Amino acid sequence: MNPFDRSRSVSCPTLGTKLSRHAALRSQQRSMSLDIINAVIDFGQERHAGGGCFSYAFTDRTWRRFVEQLGSEARRLERARNAYVIVAKNGHVVTTAWIH
Repeated sequence: MNPFDRSRSVSCPTLGTKLSRHAALRSQQRSMSLDIINAVIDFGQERHAGGGCFSYAFTDRTWRRFVEQLGSEARRLERARNAYVIVAKNGHVVTTAWIH
């Protein structure tokens, strides 16, 4: 087994989100928690990102829906508003980043 094989996924047991090795590394480097990743995927707007992948990010409308759903708990995830997540068609997170 090649330890540098970035196509293998890493399972996050607490939430069931599957991250590629690249996504796990990038989310750690960019201080993006699994809570933020899941919030963006669950509530963000989905767009085609090419190569069979989808991009998820908050819009003003989806952010309002997120805040309505979570109430005061949404304040804890305020940073999520500026995050985006790329997900492959198999459901694995490919990478995560912050919108600048």
